[in-house]
Amino acid sequence: MSSRRRPGAPCDFEEARPGLFIVHNPAIGPSLRGEGDREGDRFTLTSWRGEGLVARLRARSFTVLTLADQAAALPSLPAVNPPGAQMVHTLAANERISYFAADPLGWAPAPEAGPGAVFLCEGWVLRRRRSRGPFSYYQLLGGSFILRGEDAALSIGYAQVTLASAPQITATPADSGYLLPDLPLPAAHQRVLRRIAEHTPQGWVISPTGIPTASAILSRLGISLIADCRL
Repeated sequence: MSSRRRPGAPCDFEEARPGLFIVHNPAIGPSLRGEGDREGDRFTLTSWRGEGLVARLRARSFTVLTLADQAAALPSLPAVNPPGAQMVHTLAANERISYFAADPLGWAPAPEAGPGAVFLCEGWVLRRRRSRGPFSYYQLLGGSFILRGEDAALSIGYAQVTLASAPQITATPADSGYLLPDLPLPAAHQRVLRRIAEHTPQGWVISPTGIPTASAILSRLGISLIADCRL
């Protein structure tokens, strides 16, 4: 069935937003009749039999990627060691250093060790900035700053904070659904989250129906999501 799939497409039928799918394989068209509205390569599911439709398509050898599938396929956290011995780092001129903290979850200024110096721990991932230049990311290993990409640094950071316990965040009621904290996320996790949520200066706004997918995305980073039931 995949022989007519659009070149480069990851599957035959891909959920881009809750209930909105991209048709990458025109051969799938007859199976969609009576299940929703189609405009070009976009299909909006209106039938209540959504899970049944996906099951039937897969039974006919079509490859389907729902939002739940995309969340489940996100990278798992790497194996890490807990942070080790503490050291004092003397800051260069206009240098600022943050480490990945558990509470609040995300980048936090390194603890001060006196004028022009900070405490750092062996194994920490660090975000450094000099003057107004861009951020760069490192891991402190053997007393040396080892360059890491941002996504790698975030994955290591989340893995380290989950060694003690799984971090919890709360989705609080907002005008149009729920508001999730604006956590720093690896690019792959952001990509899937943007399919169910809108990024705002206050955080991620998500509809109630998107909570299960958001929970699945965050669980790949070791985070438990709690939805405030007052909505």
